[in-house]
Amino acid sequence: MSSERHEAGGDGSLVMRALIQECDRRGFWKLTSPVFPENGASRALCASLGFREVGMYERHARLDGEWRDCVIVELLLAAGRAT
Repeated sequence: MSSERHEAGGDGSLVMRALIQECDRRGFWKLTSPVFPENGASRALCASLGFREVGMYERHARLDGEWRDCVIVELLLAAGRAT
C-alpha cells in the first residue's frame, strides 16, 4: 500500500479512525504506539490522525537478531484532554 493511499484515507486510516472512536467511546484517555523510525508511511498516518511523536525507545527489542529503536507516538483522547 502506498503512502498516497494512507494520505487519501485508505484502509489503514479507516481502521485507525474506528479504533480511536471506539477507545474514545470506552473512556480511554490515551493511545500510544511504537513505530520503527524508518517507517515513514506509518509515521505519516499517525501524524495525520493527530498523534504526536513524544520520544524514542533505544534498543527497544531485537528483530532478526538486530536491536531496533522505536519512535513513540501518542494521541490524547477526550478523557485525557479534559482538565
